[in-house]
Amino acid sequence: MPARRRLPGVEIDHEAVRQARIGAGLSLAEVAGSALTRQAVHLIETGKARPSVRSLRIIADRLGMPISAFLRSSPSRSRGRDPRVVELEQLCLAHQYERATELADEVLRDDAAPIDAQAGAHFYMGQALRHLGRTGQALEHLGRARELFEALDDPWMVAETMDWQASTLHPEESVEAVSLAEQALRRYRSLEPRQPATEARMLEHLGTFLIGQQAFEQARSCYEEALHLAGGLLDLGRLARIYQGLSRCHASLGETARATELAERAVALYAIEDELRPRPAQAALPRAENDLALLLIEQDQLERAETLLTSALARLTAVGVDRPRAHLLLSLAGLRHRQGRVDEARALSQQAAELAERLKEPEAAATAYEQLGQIHAERGERAQANRCFQRALALLERSGMTERRERCVALRARVMAARSDPAPGRGEAGA
Repeated sequence: MPARRRLPGVEIDHEAVRQARIGAGLSLAEVAGSALTRQAVHLIETGKARPSVRSLRIIADRLGMPISAFLRSSPSRSRGRDPRVVELEQLCLAHQYERATELADEVLRDDAAPIDAQAGAHFYMGQALRHLGRTGQALEHLGRARELFEALDDPWMVAETMDWQASTLHPEESVEAVSLAEQALRRYRSLEPRQPATEARMLEHLGTFLIGQQAFEQARSCYEEALHLAGGLLDLGRLARIYQGLSRCHASLGETARATELAERAVALYAIEDELRPRPAQAALPRAENDLALLLIEQDQLERAETLLTSALARLTAVGVDRPRAHLLLSLAGLRHRQGRVDEARALSQQAAELAERLKEPEAAATAYEQLGQIHAERGERAQANRCFQRALALLERSGMTERRERCVALRARVMAARSDPAPGRGEAGA
């Protein structure tokens, strides 16, 4: 005889619901209210139907009880986490994101999966989609995971999910990301016990968001605390990201020598990770090489900078990754300009502008047009220079980057004032 198919919904102790209702002195209709039917509550109480998370939350709110009071301890829960969730965690740690999405989807399509398994599947699905660049879908799954962990009264996973939500937000949402990351960290620090590696990850994420807000001193404190907190528990990739973030902080604070030392550490760690696990480092290593190259250009170490940039571009070509290429082309254009190879610098800036616009990276595209504007101005091509600056300003305005646009306006004024030609006309100055 075939086994009976388990009912869909959340597995609960239906008798506990009935006893709580009787103890509260409420009728079936009073518990149902306007959101449910009396019949639905009756079926749930008698074990003939399982509630959805939403229905269970409504019933628990009516009875003044936490959802966890009605959850049944299933065999899988008593043995620990669902083995599929454990596998999902391992897949994400191994950067096998495509396989992780497949397995998470299997769990979510399993009507018999307990609520904690559903929560874990949404959580790791969100992580995997975030790494695959599918931001909107990632946020949907992380939001669902957070809702389920709240229902399970699991504050540790609520805090972790909030941290992943923050790290998944778009760069232009950095103010919201900082706020959410700070809330996540506060929540996690209010709990016992805590995992140093998890807290370090949260600090690293927060440091990255603070850099986006130009809060370099605060970001540096986050990175340093992460290093101190986790010590040798950090994996190579996270340690490299912390050193890279610290390097950016020191560079922005004018401490070039220290920034260079930290950038070299980041490149070395990414290179080791690239040898051990090529997939996760395929974009991270070129970005770190780019950061180091920019610091070396600033110190006139042009030959070494060129080696790093050509190496980074070759890596991206080999793996077919386009995303960081525009920034590398911009850096190489700056290097060629510094070397006096102006025609090459102009061609590279043009390539970077076209690529950044195609990839919808407005700030990188604006920087490329700024570089083109400076090159045209130096060559006395005033009209072309103004057109490039106008394009940069339009991109920044359309993207709502007010402060960045103001810097572009100031740069254009300096570049034009450096020429012997008259300053731009009144109609151009406010563009």
